[in-house]
Amino acid sequence: MMEYLEMRGEVKLKDDADLPVVSEVLSKLVETEFVDTGFIDIRRKDPVLSIYAEGTISESYSLRAQLRKLQNQLSETSMIGVTSERWETLVILKHSEPVSALSLEPYDLLVVAQ
Repeated sequence: MMEYLEMRGEVKLKDDADLPVVSEVLSKLVETEFVDTGFIDIRRKDPVLSIYAEGTISESYSLRAQLRKLQNQLSETSMIGVTSERWETLVILKHSEPVSALSLEPYDLLVVAQ
């Protein structure tokens, strides 16, 4: 059964990531066979990894297995989410900085007249 795949986002590798495993996973993802004119674009600038893909694939089981391997190499603030519905698979790669890393500054004071 064919599925439409959409994958997008970026994640951060953990400091002690097993780089040979990461490289192996990425090469297998690059070899993803599309039934139509699909594409997969992987960019790696350590420690950030971004993946964008779109197109019809024949199955997503092997792709999911590779993504599980990759998840084990990501920082605690990164995640890979996979949802499937009927003939579509959506993969979101997301990295978020911890809230404590944010510094908020007041932009302007609001004055309310009574």
